[in-house]
Order: sequence, then C-alpha cells, then structure tokens
Amino acid sequence: MKDCMTDRKGFTLVEVIVVMAIISILTGIMIPFIYRVWESTEIDTTRERMSDLKKAMVGDPRLIQNGVRTHYGYVGDVGQLPSSLENLMTNVDSVSNWNGPYLPAGFDSSKYNKDAWNTAMQYTPVIAAGRRVSASLKSYGPNRADDGGSGDDIMDSIFQIIQSEVTPVNLVQGNVNITFQLAPLVNRNYYLGVSARYRNGAGAFVTDTCCDSAVKTITGTAGNTQVNYTQNFSCVPPNKLSVGTTYLNPGVYSDSSCATSLGGTPLELAVNVHGSTIFSILQIQAVP
Repeated sequence: MKDCMTDRKGFTLVEVIVVMAIISILTGIMIPFIYRVWESTEIDTTRERMSDLKKAMVGDPRLIQNGVRTHYGYVGDVGQLPSSLENLMTNVDSVSNWNGPYLPAGFDSSKYNKDAWNTAMQYTPVIAAGRRVSASLKSYGPNRADDGGSGDDIMDSIFQIIQSEVTPVNLVQGNVNITFQLAPLVNRNYYLGVSARYRNGAGAFVTDTCCDSAVKTITGTAGNTQVNYTQNFSCVPPNKLSVGTTYLNPGVYSDSSCATSLGGTPLELAVNVHGSTIFSILQIQAVP
C-alpha cells in the first residue's frame, strides 16, 4: 500500500496559521527594537552636531600644542558669542576678524544647524554687560515639539555654554620686573597697572587698564647705577576678558587710580585666556 505521507504536498491551514503567528510575534518583538536602535542613532547624530556647534563657538580645550591651548572658536576671534548659528557659517553680523566657517571640515551646510529630525536647533544667547556671554542649545528631539526641557528634548548641560567658557577672567596677577635707569636715592612709592588689549565683541581691539591699589615701595639706594626690582601685582579688569589671545602691557604710576604714568618702556606680552585668572611675568624697562 502506498504510504500516504509520501504523497503529502503543501501545508495544512493549521501549520500556516502557526507560522504566521510566530512571524507576527517576532515582528512585534523586532519592530520596537529596530525603532529604538534607529532613534538612538538619530540622538547620537544630534548630540554630535550640538557638540560641533559648541566647539565652533567657544573652541575645543583639548586642542593643545606645546602645552598651550590653540583653539578658541568664534569667541576667540570676535570676543563674544554669535547672535545666531548662521554666523558660524557666514559673517552675518559683519564683525571684523571673522575667520570662519568655524565648523569642522566636511560638515553639511544644509544640516549643521538642524537635528537629525530636520528640525532647527534652538540657540538662545544671554547678554551681560553688553556682550553675549552664555547660551543654551537645544533640540526638540524625536517628537519635534518643545517639551520645556523635559520629555525627549535634548539639552544636556554639556552642550550649554556657560559664562566661564566665554569671559572667564576677572583677575590678572603675577610679577613685574622693573628696570630703573638710575637707582632712586630715597625711598620711592608707586603703583602698578596692567593694560589688557582684547577683542571687544565686534572683532576689534579695545584696551582696559586695571590698577593694583596696593602701594609699592622701592628702598633708596646710593649711587647712579641701573637697578632692577621685581614686584607682584593683582588687579581686576573693568570688564571680564574673553577667551582667546589678550595682550598685556604693565605700567608704573604715581597714583592708585593709574592716571599718571611715571614713564618707562613696557614689553607687551601675549597670553592665551581660558581660565579665571591670568598669571603673568611682565617687564618694564628704562623707568626714569
């Protein structure tokens, strides 16, 4: 007798239903997983763009050459944060010393200011003392809606720009080496001041002078020989200095407000600003 099993072709309805049920279950498991992977990739892309935008504005502190930080972004060239993200691409505000674009090589000019869901990044600068010194940077996230900083909004503190990253310096201190042409015969009182030349927020240089109100005294010395003195100084600039290169010039003054100079030839020193204090060794030569 012919084996009926050898003549069987195709699948029974029950088998088809079972297979379809298994496929449905696997699909139900896989779809959320695939969506989470996709969403995680989109979030990573968005965070990378936000990181690039922040570096473009205030520089990358990890870029160091010979022990000196070399990258300060838009703020280092101009003196304050941009008014909009577009200023990182083109000189929208017509500032001087603009050296952009400030974004890394290979960036997409159509997506640099948008998140992975093609929604514009939310950039909100904050003004203090007439300069943009801090800012928030936010993506609305997958739902493309403002959740007020909660929900799926992306606005990690690492992407926020705080004032110390823009205008950190509120103290200039160090030592100044002073060379007098002739040693004073009697005790001589004087004051030290330091002029700081820095970018004003429009890319141009401005100069502020801070004065050390502590009187300095040189002990009188007999003879007419040249003499060198070293004095320490500490002063607070009228305006906080922005990150980037600042040029310091010391001075010797007869009054505590540093209004009347006693002369001499200061040697200008370029310093890179990135912390709350500048410590410098300055020199003044040929003081009468």
